[in-house]
Amino acid sequence: MTEAPNTLTQRLDEKIAQGMSEERELLKALRDLLIKQDFDDQVIDQVAGLTGHLEELFLLVVVGEVKAGKSTFINSLLNAEVCKVGAIPTTDKIHVLKYGDVEKERIIEEFLIEKHLPFEPLRNINIVDTPGTNSIVKRHGEITESFIPRCDLILFTTSVDRPFSQTEREFLGYIVEGWAKKIIFVITKKDIKEPHELVEINDFVTDSVKKFFDFEPQIFMVSAKQARKAKETRDDALYEESGFKALEQFLFEKLSVGEKLQLKLESPINSAMTICDRASESFTARMAHLKDDKRVLENIKGQLEQSESDMSENFGRFILEIDNIILEMEKRGRNWVDDNVKLTNMGMLKSAERFRGRFKEEVIKDYETKIDDTLNKAVDWFMKKYLKVWQDTTQYFSDQAALRPHEGMVGKVGTKFEYNREKIYDLVRADAKDKIKGFDYEDQMRRFMGRAATGINTAIGGSLIGVGAGAAVVALTTAAGFTWIDVTGILAGLTLLGGSMLVLPMQRRKIKAEFSNKITELKAALANVLEEQIKKEAREAVEKIRESFGPFFDYVNRTTGSVEESIRKVKEIRDGFQQLKLKFGMTLAEEKDALAIKDTREHRKLPEPEASMTHETSEPPAETPAEEP
Repeated sequence: MTEAPNTLTQRLDEKIAQGMSEERELLKALRDLLIKQDFDDQVIDQVAGLTGHLEELFLLVVVGEVKAGKSTFINSLLNAEVCKVGAIPTTDKIHVLKYGDVEKERIIEEFLIEKHLPFEPLRNINIVDTPGTNSIVKRHGEITESFIPRCDLILFTTSVDRPFSQTEREFLGYIVEGWAKKIIFVITKKDIKEPHELVEINDFVTDSVKKFFDFEPQIFMVSAKQARKAKETRDDALYEESGFKALEQFLFEKLSVGEKLQLKLESPINSAMTICDRASESFTARMAHLKDDKRVLENIKGQLEQSESDMSENFGRFILEIDNIILEMEKRGRNWVDDNVKLTNMGMLKSAERFRGRFKEEVIKDYETKIDDTLNKAVDWFMKKYLKVWQDTTQYFSDQAALRPHEGMVGKVGTKFEYNREKIYDLVRADAKDKIKGFDYEDQMRRFMGRAATGINTAIGGSLIGVGAGAAVVALTTAAGFTWIDVTGILAGLTLLGGSMLVLPMQRRKIKAEFSNKITELKAALANVLEEQIKKEAREAVEKIRESFGPFFDYVNRTTGSVEESIRKVKEIRDGFQQLKLKFGMTLAEEKDALAIKDTREHRKLPEPEASMTHETSEPPAETPAEEP
């Protein structure tokens, strides 16, 4: 029989090799997805470790508490002083034991050492010797846990003097609930207890595993001390009593090549499926966060839309005030016409310039100031409202950011995702606050008033560049009454009618009617331009606020789409692993059946050669009589 090769791929048939190729592709797809979605390096390294482990030998990891007898157990298993043993904890590093023609060590990192040893049992198996599960060095636990996803079989050691402790139970929970690995329980130091005590301990461990993890444990009770002595003295009875005979037979004989191969093939698949499940949980948790973010986003959008509407509608009361001022001015103008368009004022009526001068002085009076004051008050209200909306929106955003769950959810969501998300919140919040802090109130007021004056001037056909809104309205109001009305026509009418007393009332009515018509047109035009202007200002103000939260809007929309796609992708990858596991199982089952049939046939053929020879020697005598006649 040829010696078993050192790498798995060399001893796989074509179907298994093809499946391994598919497994590598799935692991690569999973790793790429996790990198794209900013998962923690530890998770990404786990996937990379699974990929690397495909080419390695069967990996056996020995775990247990400090002083549970792990090192002594491994020494007895290999029948050599491989691991240091002492009265105080001596395994301060994790050792990966591999076969090598020459004994040598390679330091992989501070707490991880790879040892090559010329011991036959290591030709087809690698063993990981770990510090205690209750080690005070945090890195010990991290490295030990990093081996669990890619190991093929776990020997979980616990001692008779402290069986199945709290820390052991917690670590077992990490293995069982997290990685679904095959576990063999080894209870050490059986030589220090009486037989009836060993029965009680065995029952206690069995019941505890059933109670907390709901499966029937496979337990071996051993004494490494007895085993070493038995091997040295070649005492078979003591070797059997030590419990090592049964354990070694299981590991190296009963645990068949086919079963080891199945564990080897399924172990990385099971671990990958666990990582897929955790990634799926993470994506689901992310979607829950993004759902909250979307709610915040929609609330901000709704709040800004409502604020835009409120600013536009509430500004109407200032437009009404300006209407009232113009109506008051109209009333005063009509009264002034009644009082001044008289024969006694012929001197003024003969001069359009004098007429307009007195009208402006006695009618317009302080209306320019009144209109400007009202507009200033309106713009002041608008700017305060605008700033308040911005501050309220930023405060709401800050409050929601403070409510974002951190600890307790990070494990499911992923620290990098949480960091990126919080970074967006912090940047947007800080940017909004900076913009509010730098808001130049007076400058914004001046700009608004300038735009309002320009809008009014343009809307009602004026060309008064560089004047205020009130001045523009007043100037155009004066023109409204007396540009289109031929004031000097009054005198001409008087002359033509020979001084008839009916002329002046007719002219007064005409002046007042046309003046009122022009004022009505002016009010409508003014109301329209102010309404349009405020709508534009409100729209632009809200847009500025919305822009300050743009990164948050972009983040939520972009990330939601990405996470939704990742949920679909990780399910697709997991389904691929599930199908591959079934394919491996069917292939191994077919191989097992084929071997069984072959063994059966070979067993049945054993007596056939002898029977055939008897048959051949007995045939001639039977044929001879037939030939004699």
